[in-house]
Amino acid sequence: MRHYENLVIVKPTLTEEEIKNSIAAIEAVITENGGEIVARDEMGMRKLAYPIEKSPRGYFHVVYYMIEPSAIAEIERRFRINEELLRYVTIKYDSKREVKAWNDLVEKTKQQPAKTEESSESAAS
Repeated sequence: MRHYENLVIVKPTLTEEEIKNSIAAIEAVITENGGEIVARDEMGMRKLAYPIEKSPRGYFHVVYYMIEPSAIAEIERRFRINEELLRYVTIKYDSKREVKAWNDLVEKTKQQPAKTEESSESAAS
C-alpha cells in the first residue's frame, strides 16, 4: 500500500448538507476501491486564486489515505465525472522522506481542534 493525499475543491453553490454528502461520496470512492482513510482536513470555504467555472470560492477538503497504486486510476476517473467538484489533485508520497512528511501532515491534522465529524474518525484510527 502507498500513501496518498487528495485535495478536492467542491462547488460553493451547494448547501452545507450537499457539501457534506459530496465529501462523503468522495471518501466512499476511496474506501470502495480498497483505500484506508487515515485523516481528513476540512479546510472549509476559501477564495480561489482565480475563478473556476465562474466561481470565485470553493470548499476545500483534504483526505490522507493508504491504497494500492492500481486503484488511483479508478478514483481519479470517478472524480473527473463528479460534477460537484471544481478541481482535485492527487499527491503520491513514495520515498522514505515523503512518507515521513505524509505522517507529519496526518499527525498535524489529527491534532487540530476536533470538529464533530472528526471526533468519531479519530476513535476509529
